[in-house]
Amino acid sequence: MKKTLLLGTTALFAAGLVASGAAQAAEEPITAGISGYFLSAVAAINENNADGEFADANISTAFANSTEISVGGSTTFDNGITAGLNIQVDSAGFDERHAFFSGSFGQILIGQIEGARQQMTNFAPSASSGGMGVNSPHFAFGNGGIGGAFATVRTYNDGIGDEDNMKLVYFSPTFNGVRLGLSYAPDDVVSGAYSLSTTGGLGAVQNDMSAGIEFNNNFGDFGLRLSAGLETYTLETCNTNAAGAAVVAADSFGRTAAIRTEADQNCEDDPATVFFGGTVSFGDFAIGGGHMTTTQIAKDANGDVRDRTDMDLGISYGTGPMSFALQYGSAELDDAAGLTDTLDIYQVHATYVVGPGFSVGTVVSKGEFDDATVIGGLDNDFTSVALTTALSF
Repeated sequence: MKKTLLLGTTALFAAGLVASGAAQAAEEPITAGISGYFLSAVAAINENNADGEFADANISTAFANSTEISVGGSTTFDNGITAGLNIQVDSAGFDERHAFFSGSFGQILIGQIEGARQQMTNFAPSASSGGMGVNSPHFAFGNGGIGGAFATVRTYNDGIGDEDNMKLVYFSPTFNGVRLGLSYAPDDVVSGAYSLSTTGGLGAVQNDMSAGIEFNNNFGDFGLRLSAGLETYTLETCNTNAAGAAVVAADSFGRTAAIRTEADQNCEDDPATVFFGGTVSFGDFAIGGGHMTTTQIAKDANGDVRDRTDMDLGISYGTGPMSFALQYGSAELDDAAGLTDTLDIYQVHATYVVGPGFSVGTVVSKGEFDDATVIGGLDNDFTSVALTTALSF
């Protein structure tokens, strides 16, 4: 249904171009501009991991940075339609890149970009301009989980598919503060070219469809934003059996392929994510957060569905060049044994804007990871103090 609606929307958009005559020559062609940021941090970390012995109990230090450069621009034609592009490059290479078209019909985006649910996520208010926070941070100092798979709270990327796979996204015009969003990605590849696709791989997903809705309006000094979203997938081929190993078999020609039997099939074929959140602001204060539940692909050893639940909550205050915030985040993940591991993170933020495009700050974090395994558990508590800088242009 969502796929049909998105394709229909594209057809209506194309028809609108024809009906209004081919877009007349723009007053000016697209002129691209460059923007970006450079985030860096240094932290002192103390771990109290008596059960798992992940690291020394002594204080250690860590350095980190994160960079991104964006190239983008747009132009508006005489028929009122705006066309543009945005290309992002980070330290790992090309990141998001998409074209967009907007007008009275709303906005259409096509390319490697997050889906509607992600783009409409509501985060807990923050005062960290240096890439830190309890939710999906650039930098996370402290061992918050087993093997890094449960290292931080996330209500943004659900970890099911590639968040930047090739997709079509549509956002409606805003009516009295209400906006709708829809997106569709046929498979989990970034190229999007069918001849180059990797569909059919173990654990890959396809038919990534998401929808979101938000209300965002101001009433004098009082502001209110509410959002909710749903994202669904279809699993192509189960990648694990009950023991957590790949299920493969060889045919008479010696070729190997994934197999699915009642005994070995131990995956959720239709994983999904549900999100809701909101923020209330009044004067220099803001309070809010979000909550997300994701059905995992791999089931537990008993064949039961596993869930992951994340939430964040925060309050911030800003005046002049200074801003402060308190944040709390938690995550619960059903493990393969049918138990539930938990992570709790508490943070205090303070940031000072030195001048346009330059800020410095500090973040104090306290984390508590509880491995539900009774014997041989990998519990860990950690505390970190980080100094951050953020440069933007």
